[in-house]
Amino acid sequence: MVRLVLGLMAMVVATGFAFAGTWQTYVNERFGTTADVPADWRPGEPPANGDGLRFTSPDGTASVAVFGSLQTFDTIDEAIAIYETPEDGATITYRRRDDRGLVVSGTRGDRIFYRRWLLSCGDAVWNGLSIEYPAAGKQAYDPLVTHMSRSLRAGTGWQVEDCPD
Repeated sequence: MVRLVLGLMAMVVATGFAFAGTWQTYVNERFGTTADVPADWRPGEPPANGDGLRFTSPDGTASVAVFGSLQTFDTIDEAIAIYETPEDGATITYRRRDDRGLVVSGTRGDRIFYRRWLLSCGDAVWNGLSIEYPAAGKQAYDPLVTHMSRSLRAGTGWQVEDCPD
């Protein structure tokens, strides 16, 4: 038991991260995309186009972006194929796709990424969540990623006047 406690303490010290469990809900006014973010994570500078916001962990080693975008691809399949293509230097280790969404996660160097997209507003809007964190902190971040991913929701924003879903 002492080893377990010491091991957990070492992990928290090594990652520089501990989470108390309080959340803030971010709502993007342009697209209506909504997700929970740890309350002590700092928001960055909002982009000029108002498509979302990036939050950074207190120690600066992790980030989450909550965003929306218009579905501008010729087909949904084309969009999903592009979203599930790994970036340079990235390896996708998990992929789940359905007709209205996609989840991909993997690694790039010593970092883990997790991305989720949901289609809404009569297939007019993509709602997204992108999380990146150090692989060394995987055990500490996994519960946060799970909570943030499950909290991602589509909503109504000013970009699409008549959003049926």
